[in-house]
Amino acid sequence: MKNILKLGILVVVFAFFSCKNNKESEVKQPQESKEKEAPALNKNETTEATTTQKEFTWDTVTPSTVDIGAYPYITPPKGMIVDKDGSESFEFDKLEFFDGNTFFVLDGRVERMQIKMEGDKEWQQYLFDKSVSEYLKSIGANLIFEGQIPSELTKKWGDNPNAIYKHMHEFYGADVVNHPVRFYVLKTEDKKIAFQVSSNSKTISVVENKAFVQTIEKVTADQIFKEITDKGIATLHINFDTGKSRIKADSYEIISEISKMMKSNLDLKISIEGHTDNVGDAASNLKLSKNRAQAVLMAIVEEGISEARLKSEGFGQTKPVGDNTTDSGKAKNRRVELRKL
Repeated sequence: MKNILKLGILVVVFAFFSCKNNKESEVKQPQESKEKEAPALNKNETTEATTTQKEFTWDTVTPSTVDIGAYPYITPPKGMIVDKDGSESFEFDKLEFFDGNTFFVLDGRVERMQIKMEGDKEWQQYLFDKSVSEYLKSIGANLIFEGQIPSELTKKWGDNPNAIYKHMHEFYGADVVNHPVRFYVLKTEDKKIAFQVSSNSKTISVVENKAFVQTIEKVTADQIFKEITDKGIATLHINFDTGKSRIKADSYEIISEISKMMKSNLDLKISIEGHTDNVGDAASNLKLSKNRAQAVLMAIVEEGISEARLKSEGFGQTKPVGDNTTDSGKAKNRRVELRKL
């Protein structure tokens, strides 16, 4: 009987402690769950902090006090030259830069230089990289990014490969989608300059920041007459269909102003002279310039001006006023001149 009683007591004690342990487990379980959730909250907070992007500001760039030379502020290393066939110059254009966090665009005078070895020798990539980086450092330029721009960022430039490459060619002088690039900024007391450097693309692109100045002015009869009176010649940029002598609709306002000038100055006689750039062969350009000058003459006649007061001539590409190796120079050469007879 005593043994049975002892056994019963042991069963009750064992049951009591088992129940207590189960309750403690139930109480502790939520605490363990909370401890597991805590790191997830910290991770979210960290992610939010790292995705906060600070925009580039020139205020953080230390000004250079050394002599940086003349624009474009850098030349190819010894043994290398600028390949003019692959290079471009712009009086006003833009380049885009990346500082590791955000992109920013700089407007101004732009030089896109394609570099090659003298004498068609084998490309010396390390010489190029070392020479350029050491020189830019010596004039106080700051390296703000080196490497390949993350693909997840370049993919935002367009919804298809063509759109992405269009953006790249518009804002960069190198293939920054497939190759690494270095971006530098240089500030002096009165200048803000930036460089794109790519040894893989063999390019150096430079932009010197300057404010945009609007140069478009309305062409009026009085202005044309004043220019002819003062200089003996007035230069006009009349738009034609590409490779043709048909005047575009947006240039008929200029034709009307020429006619007004002729009607206000009845003794005035003029020679209408056409000029082209050097794109294409010389014979074709000469013929095109003659046809365009004649087209302007006929348009003025249709406005009521006597053909006896007018003559036309074309000179093709023989009298350039701009550099035919640049887009801006070619644009200057594609012109119509009114010369006083």
